[in-house]
Amino acid sequence: MNDYTTWAEVLWADAPRDAALLWLALALWVVLVLIRPSSSVVLRKTEGGQLAISRHALDRLLESCAEQLKGVAHARAHVRRRGGKFHTTLLLKVRPYAKLDAIQGYLEQEIRDIFAQNLGLADATGRVEVKIVGVVPEPKDF
Repeated sequence: MNDYTTWAEVLWADAPRDAALLWLALALWVVLVLIRPSSSVVLRKTEGGQLAISRHALDRLLESCAEQLKGVAHARAHVRRRGGKFHTTLLLKVRPYAKLDAIQGYLEQEIRDIFAQNLGLADATGRVEVKIVGVVPEPKDF
């Protein structure tokens, strides 16, 4: 080490820097794998087995429920499980004539019914949040 080099330059030389970056990338990858949600949600466990549904299927079930409404053009659902409850966020693109308060009330009740009747999770329904993210014009008839 001469007078013009510092201890940081010596420690951050090419070889140690490459090793440090490699270990940092590996640690980041491990953290991302550990916090990634599983691909399916276990709805019920019994001695005979378990009932599970994939996250994609659960989202599509709620999206198809929303898209049945006349004023809804497109729906995107996202379900999170926190504190033993399933919290649902619905992102909707609606038609100009849509009655937003009626759509929101209907979807809240319908999602609670889906969790209670279809999935058997009456007590696990959490917050249902409906967000309007766009307005889609009516298709033109030729």
